[in-house]
Amino acid sequence: MTFLALLAMVGSAAHAAENSIDVGLHKDRHVFLTADERTAIRERAGTLEWAATVRERVVREADALVDGALDIPHAGGQWTHWYSCKKDGARLRAASATEHVCPACGEVYSGWPYDEVHITFQHTRWLNGIETLGVAYLLEEKPAYAERARDVLLEYASFYEDLEPHNTKGERGHTEARLFAQTLDEAVALCHVCVGYDFVRDAPCFTPRDRRQIEKHLLRPMTKTIMSNDMGVSNWQSWHNAAVGCVGYLCRDKGLVKWAVKGRSGFLFQMRRSVMSSGMWYEESPSYHWYALAAHVYLMEAAARSGTDLYRLPIVKKMFDAPVRQVMPDLTFPALHDSDRSSIAGARRFYDVAYRRFEDPAYIPLMRPRDSGWSLLWGVGEVPPDAGDGLQLVSSNEEAEGLAVLRDASGRSALYMDYGPGISGHNQPAKLGIILFAHGDERFVDPGRLPYGNPLHKQWYRQTVAHNTVVVNETSQTRTGAKLKAFGVNDRFSIVRAVCDGAYPGVVLDRTLLFYGDTIVDVFRCSAERESTFDLPLHVRGELACTAPTEPFEGFASDSGYQHLQEARSLTEPVREFGVDCGEGRRVLVRFLDGSKQYLANGYGKSPREILPMVVRRQRGRNATFMSVYQILGPDGRAGQVDVTDDGWVVFETGREDIRRAGLRVNDQTHVVEQDGDGRRAALFRALIGGLEEVAE
Repeated sequence: MTFLALLAMVGSAAHAAENSIDVGLHKDRHVFLTADERTAIRERAGTLEWAATVRERVVREADALVDGALDIPHAGGQWTHWYSCKKDGARLRAASATEHVCPACGEVYSGWPYDEVHITFQHTRWLNGIETLGVAYLLEEKPAYAERARDVLLEYASFYEDLEPHNTKGERGHTEARLFAQTLDEAVALCHVCVGYDFVRDAPCFTPRDRRQIEKHLLRPMTKTIMSNDMGVSNWQSWHNAAVGCVGYLCRDKGLVKWAVKGRSGFLFQMRRSVMSSGMWYEESPSYHWYALAAHVYLMEAAARSGTDLYRLPIVKKMFDAPVRQVMPDLTFPALHDSDRSSIAGARRFYDVAYRRFEDPAYIPLMRPRDSGWSLLWGVGEVPPDAGDGLQLVSSNEEAEGLAVLRDASGRSALYMDYGPGISGHNQPAKLGIILFAHGDERFVDPGRLPYGNPLHKQWYRQTVAHNTVVVNETSQTRTGAKLKAFGVNDRFSIVRAVCDGAYPGVVLDRTLLFYGDTIVDVFRCSAERESTFDLPLHVRGELACTAPTEPFEGFASDSGYQHLQEARSLTEPVREFGVDCGEGRRVLVRFLDGSKQYLANGYGKSPREILPMVVRRQRGRNATFMSVYQILGPDGRAGQVDVTDDGWVVFETGREDIRRAGLRVNDQTHVVEQDGDGRRAALFRALIGGLEEVAE
């Protein structure tokens, strides 16, 4: 069967599953939990220790909402990405409604947009608080919880329609909202409101008139605001769908439900167009994957009790499965494409939901500790006590995602190369960039992101020089994708090669990585139609050991991030070896084998407060080849010999008894050679897209 035929079958099956989805309304008034589920949850919170702990926290938060003043501002808020210090990127803290202080440098900000962001925080507290109050009432049926939720909802219903629509610039525009500065935030808040309202609306304090007021002057007007902005393929639209669908189920409005599930940009469209075939969200960012999936969970849970099982779409389970491939050995995610360095433990509530729906035991290690509201509402009571304690992480490659992960045999180190499709606005211009995790932390570092309203986010974090990939003529890459040329894994090594011809006009970038034992070989070949300057930066976390003589360098002229290089200096002669000291005698030995001009500098890390050392190698011409070897060494590790042969092999000692030396050669093909103790060739592999092919002598 051909690949196209197989693809057609898969597509046909997916459309058949979608076409079998029909939307209905709930038989009773309960949307997010049935009556039986509500009873079971109360019993669980009284008998299971973890559930009781969740109940205590929810009740404590609800008590704070009841006891505090009802200080709801009758004004629209602003974009929270404005709320950081322009000097060092630190998130501001509110000393008052008009004084916003940087905790790092003490700078005080006031006026627009900071005062308006503070209003956003107040709206978020009260609207998210509806869900908290609703869950607390579900657990204890304390009248004060329902009464405070009623007061909050009626207060918002009294003025919502009078607010002026505005966007993140304080102007009118298609992303405008009323309570917030964009429809995305309006939709997120509305999902929380819907859950909480569902749990309290039958409380004695709510009259029929109250419910009419809330529906007519808050819930439906909010959906009208949201539905005016169709974002198509987008995490925004996923939240739009969730909010509108939840209101549709609450208000028994089948039209709203159809819009959310089967509409032009509805849930089914998002599953078909916004999720890669691997299950990862199209934005190639761990943070945005969870963000979008959270929206889908709200909608899927609302739909589930109406007889519409959206979980049964195969792509949905893939969305829970896919992120596990990407985690580093400490179970954090690399900060790819406007993402944060976050832990998969922070996503444990998703796996509580997934385990209940799919009963996959692989999710159990990801659910601990069970401490979220989702665990209580939409998870199971108990899990098997003999469930596995950890994850099995292996080298992997997903062409749909364009992310190759090479892991060592011990599972303590991982090397990432990004060659993804580059179709999202959140893609940073760093194609063929690498990240290395070793000795308990990132050692070759991707800086991630700052709040988007901070000037340094564009000036540094979204510039190619801030990443570990080639920069041409001191200008940042164009957003683009790359093509996989080879990937293979066996019990001794893993290898990947990808080529990008769209980052710069007339330039081809070609990178190959081989991970063998504790050694990584990195061959980065560049070609251009015209003579160009090629820079390859390497940002490291650890103490960079270099005692070679240097002199100040002021030749970095570009404003494409180069203006933020600090203490730049050039080495008078190329240095072959650099050590990255990782503490406790551990290090990464970096060997450069190409004779490039070399520069040292400092750049920003995860925030402007973290200053990381970097090495920049420069070559000029129509062609450039950067050849590097990185060795991950413990306190007793020995740095083996590394050579480049006349015919282009990078050859290194493996530290093995049976295979003393190995080598990598990259030309029109990619070959790995192994030699025994007598120098005889033990094996020769050619790397292909489909894996490794052993080549007979």
